[in-house]
Amino acid sequence: MRRAMAYMAVVLALLALVGCSRSGSAGAEDLEQARDAYSKGFYLEAEKGYERYLQVEPQGKFRKEAWERLSEIAVNIKGELDRAVVLLEAMYLELGTDPDEAWRIMNRLGDVYSQLGNLTKAVESYEKCLVHAAGNPERMCQTQMRMAKLYRAMGNYDLVTATLSNCADAAPNNESKAKCLYELAQSYSFISNWSQSKRAVDTLLDLPDVSDETRALSIFLLADIYENERNYAKTRELLESIRTTYPNPKVVETRLANLPDAGVEEEKPGPPPDMDDPPAQDPEPAGEGI
Repeated sequence: MRRAMAYMAVVLALLALVGCSRSGSAGAEDLEQARDAYSKGFYLEAEKGYERYLQVEPQGKFRKEAWERLSEIAVNIKGELDRAVVLLEAMYLELGTDPDEAWRIMNRLGDVYSQLGNLTKAVESYEKCLVHAAGNPERMCQTQMRMAKLYRAMGNYDLVTATLSNCADAAPNNESKAKCLYELAQSYSFISNWSQSKRAVDTLLDLPDVSDETRALSIFLLADIYENERNYAKTRELLESIRTTYPNPKVVETRLANLPDAGVEEEKPGPPPDMDDPPAQDPEPAGEGI
């Protein structure tokens, strides 16, 4: 019995040694060296360590960490956006079966493509984000906001308004809904559709539980609309109401200082003369009648 117990003790000791040797594998050493280098700001050394870890540990527990660090170094440290695309695509192939991870990877990839100026590829990435965000209204809303900005940059305002309208309808809370409506109002203002822009802002301002900053930005946009209509009294009233809540109060002060007086309205240009009409004749000088 004692011999059996002694034998088991030896076996357990050997297993422990095996476990120690495995934990001290080349991949583990590379990972620890990469972590240490990264924490000290030696990013090129960290990059090499994470790359070695991915090569020698095809089933490694910390592969996600390695992929994320490598993509972060490529984007934020080295500015190698093309390399970041390759890394994120490979990361998506490996980790994309998890909807949460897939959404994060595609969201980051869409941002990288946007920085590269490849808006078509960026939209494709965000379309995949929408698929992976199903059942998560917050992520759906965030993705639609990004897509709308890309559509706006591409000049496709039909898709801009449709996307932002869907965003507002499906928003998980009033703050998110307000941000969608603000972007919608701003998009309408870019194409001088002031009536639709005003409608979106009015809807936003009727919402409860909206942050002071979002409300102030919306009121500032509404002031733009009234100033375009030459309603300077209403414009001044709106600007005065956000003196302390607008993110940059100096902008409000400058707008107020340059705003025409409420009683002074610029003369609106009349319609152009009909070219078929004869030119107006000067009045006949007094005293020269027949």
